[in-house]
Amino acid sequence: MAVQFEQEPQYDVSSLSQAEDGRAKAQPEDWKPSGHEILIIITLAIVSLLVALDASIIVTSLGAMANELQADTTAAFWIGTSYLLVNAVTMPVIAALSEIFGRPICLEFALAAFTLGTVLCATSHSVAVMLLGRCVQGVGGGGVHVLSGVILTDIVPLRFRPKWFGVVLGAWALGTCVGPLIGGAIVQNTTWRWVFYLMFPICAYGLVAVPLLLTLAPRAESFRDKLLRVDWFGSFLFMGSATSFLVAICWGGTQKPWESAAAIAPLVLGLLGLAATLVWEARFAREPIFKRELFNNVSSTITYVCGGAQGFLMWGCFYYFPFYFMSVMQTTPLTAGVNLLPAVLITVPGSIITGRLVTRYNNYRIFVWVGWAVAVLFSILSVVWRFIDVTTAVWAISFVFFGLGQGMVLNAQQFAVQAMCPAGDEGHAASMYLFLRQFGAAVGVGVGGSTFQNVMALKLGWEGLPIEIAAQAEGYIAELHQLPDDSPVKAKIIDAYRFGFAGVFQVYLGVAAVALLLSLLFVKHYSLDRDLGTEHVLKESKTSKMLVGEGGASSRALSGSSTAPPSRSSSNTEMSNSSMHAMAEAQPLDMTKYGWNPVAASDPEPIYPQCGSHPAVSLVYTEYTPYAPTSGYMTVDNAYNPSRYPAYSAASGSSMPDAGSYDASHQYAQPGGYMSQRY
Repeated sequence: MAVQFEQEPQYDVSSLSQAEDGRAKAQPEDWKPSGHEILIIITLAIVSLLVALDASIIVTSLGAMANELQADTTAAFWIGTSYLLVNAVTMPVIAALSEIFGRPICLEFALAAFTLGTVLCATSHSVAVMLLGRCVQGVGGGGVHVLSGVILTDIVPLRFRPKWFGVVLGAWALGTCVGPLIGGAIVQNTTWRWVFYLMFPICAYGLVAVPLLLTLAPRAESFRDKLLRVDWFGSFLFMGSATSFLVAICWGGTQKPWESAAAIAPLVLGLLGLAATLVWEARFAREPIFKRELFNNVSSTITYVCGGAQGFLMWGCFYYFPFYFMSVMQTTPLTAGVNLLPAVLITVPGSIITGRLVTRYNNYRIFVWVGWAVAVLFSILSVVWRFIDVTTAVWAISFVFFGLGQGMVLNAQQFAVQAMCPAGDEGHAASMYLFLRQFGAAVGVGVGGSTFQNVMALKLGWEGLPIEIAAQAEGYIAELHQLPDDSPVKAKIIDAYRFGFAGVFQVYLGVAAVALLLSLLFVKHYSLDRDLGTEHVLKESKTSKMLVGEGGASSRALSGSSTAPPSRSSSNTEMSNSSMHAMAEAQPLDMTKYGWNPVAASDPEPIYPQCGSHPAVSLVYTEYTPYAPTSGYMTVDNAYNPSRYPAYSAASGSSMPDAGSYDASHQYAQPGGYMSQRY
């Protein structure tokens, strides 16, 4: 009779089949965060609110900044866009550095950079200083945004991550949605500098709370070893190439139609550089910032693509709808911000509720599909605005659909890629998804600007009006408001604005439709039931003990959840002898499945599929001593641990297969001996 070897669940990264998907049942909610972990989640939510607010508040306050700083249309465009561009470029590099140097120090650096950039912006009296401040803010904001998602992978099991990350995601969505409202209120009632002043209290909280609460300890190694692990060449090659590409995309949107060809050179250089980055990362980098394993199947690759599409659509809408209200509907900046409230009131609770439902039913696909279907419906409605009278009821209902669709996609897709990645790579998957979403946002704003100006210029030319108005569309709004309402020229210019926005919304409709089609065809189900797999272990601190008491650092032990293997980026993970003994004791020698099938000697025609014909063999377990190397390291070459094989002997009248024809070392293994990486 054959004995069976069951692979350990925490190392099983395969997806459920369609049949298994239908039989999957939701697990009871047996994991709860400790008090310390709740404080960390709240802190991440607060700093995520900060960076999202900074990105969106500029939309309705940009005109006032440009007027006081005497910035032309191009400079004003870069004041808003430079933040998103630097955000996207630095996110994967900061996430990769946090794997080596630790999450707390990298998040503290990001907050310090954001604070410095905010000081520069708040005190600037020239366009140059403002642009410098926005770029420094972008470095910090990118770090805060990506690390907020990565840190959740260190403390919350995947099955329950959508539920609890909904708090962080809700705060980020709230900041994104209310930013235009707050910006409009500020510029209408006081100086635009309060846009940056109000961020200082949140910055101060983050700078103090992160070192006190975020006690995630990375792998212990020397500073020299950490520096040697950094992929310096790949990081600088990527940042330079991505910057060139995004600048070309955004620059094309600031030029007159006949001058946009000047962006072709940096665009080509950026694309070539990004291609070179991928080759370097795949073949030469010791610890790549972009892991090829994350794109291990079509389903995961398409989900990342849809993540970029979601950033493209969401940020584009948040940038251009307030612009639409102030130009076409002639509202004030404050009213334009207020008009986005329906989107706020649906997006935030929608993302939180979606996270809870994903956790409850262990299924993200239905929310991805429905979310993109609703996004397509919203995009159709926004295109129809070109042909109807846009009343309050029309835009309010449209924004309800926008918030519902974005709220679903915002949460569900992010954890889909974490379920699809190899075990231990959840942090890398989270950072990759957030980077691509932010990269899509920067591209979306740039493409939207280019589309708007070119389409509007085309309409102005048809009407016999100066096409230069399109290149100065934002700055021209103040002059447009001063024209008499019954002026035929004003009506034609407003219609040109409307025509330009219709072109932008048609692009967004195409992106949403493609994302819906791809998600329906390729996004498959992967189970969210996976244990934590991280090198970064949360430890108690004096502050956590004071706030939540003893033993509040981690709920991992309380939940019965074991830690999965460290990330594959680890080449020399140190393990103590006591840890090795504990691992061995937890996994006894029983219920083992071997690569060949022994049968009773009385069977008429013994068949040995992998050994050939041999006399019957009996298997004898013997006690063993767990491997305890003096170096403190254990070497496993992506296979079975030889030190933990059970011993075998031939019974009376039988013999083992000939060693020359059968390699038992590849067939016999004890369950505790399997590990999926090199330590």
